[in-house]
Order: sequence, then C-alpha cells, then structure tokens
Amino acid sequence: MKEKILVACCLLSVLCCHAQTAPVVTALPPLKESTINIPVKVVMKPLLDKALQLMPKEVTSEGWPNFMKSGCDYQYKYRFIPGALNFNCTNNNILVKLNGTYQVAGEKCICAFGKQSTPWVGGSCGFGKEPMRKTEIYIGSTLSLLPNYSARTNTTVQKVIAPEKCMVTVFNMDITQQISDSIKASTNAFCYAIDSAISSYDFSKATQQLAQRINKKITLSDYGYLKINPSAVKMGYMNYVQDTLVSAMSISCFPELGSDSTNNYAATFLPPLQTGPVNGGITLYTNARYDYPFISSFLNKMVKDSSFDLEGTTIIVKNITINGAGNGKVEMNLDFEGDKRGTLYLIGTPVLDTLTQIISMPDLDYSIKSKDLALTLGKALFNKKIVRKLREQATVNIKEMIDANRADINAQLNKAITPNVESKGELVDFNILALVTGKDQIQAQTRLRVNATVIIKSL
Repeated sequence: MKEKILVACCLLSVLCCHAQTAPVVTALPPLKESTINIPVKVVMKPLLDKALQLMPKEVTSEGWPNFMKSGCDYQYKYRFIPGALNFNCTNNNILVKLNGTYQVAGEKCICAFGKQSTPWVGGSCGFGKEPMRKTEIYIGSTLSLLPNYSARTNTTVQKVIAPEKCMVTVFNMDITQQISDSIKASTNAFCYAIDSAISSYDFSKATQQLAQRINKKITLSDYGYLKINPSAVKMGYMNYVQDTLVSAMSISCFPELGSDSTNNYAATFLPPLQTGPVNGGITLYTNARYDYPFISSFLNKMVKDSSFDLEGTTIIVKNITINGAGNGKVEMNLDFEGDKRGTLYLIGTPVLDTLTQIISMPDLDYSIKSKDLALTLGKALFNKKIVRKLREQATVNIKEMIDANRADINAQLNKAITPNVESKGELVDFNILALVTGKDQIQAQTRLRVNATVIIKSL
C-alpha cells in the first residue's frame, strides 16, 4: 500500500479533474448522452431441438386411417411425419424449412347424378414396402416489436415442395399437389395459432416492473447511488449467424451517480420501444455528486489504522475528514496516533492532466490550523523536504490504477448470470473529464467504455 497522507486522492482520482492552467470551474459541461449497446446471442440448437419435440409427431388427414371424401367421385388419406428443421433469420424475417416424409392413398369412382355408380378404384404411395415420399415445408414469419413493448408475428406457410411425386397409376392421377395443399392448410392453422398466442401475451406488468427498477436509484455498494435516467430504448434486428441468433439492445440515458439516497421517483413507464440497427459497445458519461461526509466515510473504510513514516515518526491514521475550502480547494483533517498523537491539517487543489490522466496537488501544504501541531511534533516536521514528499505521494496515475485492476474488472464482465445465461466483455478505458469542487460537495464527470455481450445458451 502506498504511504500517502492524502489517501483522499484515491477517491479524488475518480471524482476530480482540473486543468493546471485553467481557472476554477464552477459548473460541469453539458452531459453527453450515454449509450448502453449490448449484443445478445442466442444459441439456437437447444431451441430448435425443443421446437421439434413440441411439434406433433405426425399430421394426418381427418379420420385417419379412414378415407376422407373430397367429392362424390374421390376420397383420400395421408400422413405426414416431420423430420429435420432448418432455421434462418435476416432482419427479423424468419424462414424455417421443415423436412419430412408422407404417405398417401387415393380412390376414385364414377358418380351419376351425385351418387356413386361404380366401385372404388385406388392407389397409394409410401405404404407397405414402398418408402414414404419426401417433402419440404417452408414457413415464413415476420417479427414486429411495437412501441408498447408487445410483439406481433405474421407466420404463414410460403410453399410446400414435394420433390418425390405421387402418381396413382391405376387411374393415372397425380395427387401430389392435392396432398401438398392439404399439408399446407394444416400447417397454416398451426401458424395462425402461434400468431394468436404471441399477440395475446401481455407485457405491461413486466414493463412496469422494469420501469420502476430503472427509474429508481440503484445502490452501488460503497460507491453511492446510480440513477440511469433512460431517454430511449431500441431493439436491434435479429439475424442468424453460424447457428446463433444475434441481436442487440440499446439504452440511451443520462446517468447520475451520487451520495444522496433519496429515492422518491416512481415512474412506471419506459420510453417507447424503437427498432433498428444497433451497434455494439457501452459508453457511459456520468455526472457524479458526492457530499463531503460521504467522501470522508468512504476514505476511512480504506485507510483507517494504516500507518506511514515521516522523518522517523510513525503515524497511524485513525480518521480522515474532508471539507470544501472554497476556490476549488479541499481541506483534509487527519487524526493520527503512533509516536505522536494529534490532528494534521492539510489544504490543496486537485489538478488533473487530461492527456496523461495523472492527478496531483502541486499546491499541497499545511493549513494555518497546523500551527499548534508544530509545537507538539516540532517544527522539523514542517520543513520543505517533507512537504515535497507529501506532494509526491499525493500523485495518482489513473491509467495505472485502471490497468492494475483491469483483470478484476474484466472478471466481473465475464461470468454466469444464470445457469443458462452468461456475459462476456472487457473494459476499454476509463477517463475523468471534469470537476467542480464546491463548498458542500464535489461534482464530477467521467467516461467509461466497455464491450460486453450476453449469451443465452437455452431458455
């Protein structure tokens, strides 16, 4: 652990930013809109296997295995057995190819005045030792997401192809098309049921619950309270790539981070859902507001009972209190024990080089309140050599801090969310953009960039 009297700079490294030659900043710049773009990948094989299990084992004509009349002079029966399922999706347009086999039998007679006048004469395909005929069903569906977060699908059988015809030679009749039309009609009824089921889903309760969570402040452990302030929500188009369904969700927002736990905003709505292309990556611009009691409490959790040496004098930190001193300065009161006991009073202005992301306090010095301490510890403690040492130790390199913790940060982005859902990601960078050091609180603006993906293995 670095031996720093001003461990306060560890927190100020996240919160503080001044240009060394710039005048004292009294207001943060306008906050840019943040974008949380998270690609979502769904592994489709388990879902397609499940879809096959849910499909009927066979589709038959009405009254099977008896014949179904199609008029006075013709009757037939058929059985269709689904096989392999192929899936594709381009920009929310889904195409499913269902392979299968069928068997069919037909009988014909002569009718006079609407009555049968001859015996039935028939033929069949796919019965007995004869293999069942192959067929292919193409089902198309268009998914639409509506502004109220509901979904609609328009699913139809686009075509039925029977590469192996069924020609009943007894009466020289090709009944392949008739069977294909029957299979298509049966499958269309199934498609209509799917569309009706999806349109009947009520997402209002789930949307309200999500809105209440997003619009309220979120506790971030010891780091305060985050409010997202969503301004837009968008869902990207779905596409099928290498056995995986790929899409993305985007949330535009103006995040606020601070020490105020007041949470009296209870909106039950989200911005209307949009659809369209969504790029990957998360870029968060955040305004943070921390009062000094919160900062003091945070630092004490970090440095209480830590020790360091000053010119042969052991100092044990017992408490740190941070206060605004006006004109962009902060005052730090350090209560200590050890070889000596007392309170050290320091004052300085946090300064950040925005290019190197290095924070320093070049004007750090003892405050006038420390004059009584000089009588206790001796004036040697206040010489220029020690002041220079304090200034050196009150320097923090933001990039080095991020790099030192990058592995831990990335570990939080790469973990299982549930047994069937996991996240993959990495930190791109973190930068401090602006600071206002006030009398009662510190206001800061930061930028965080992350690449992350959610992978759904099964539902």
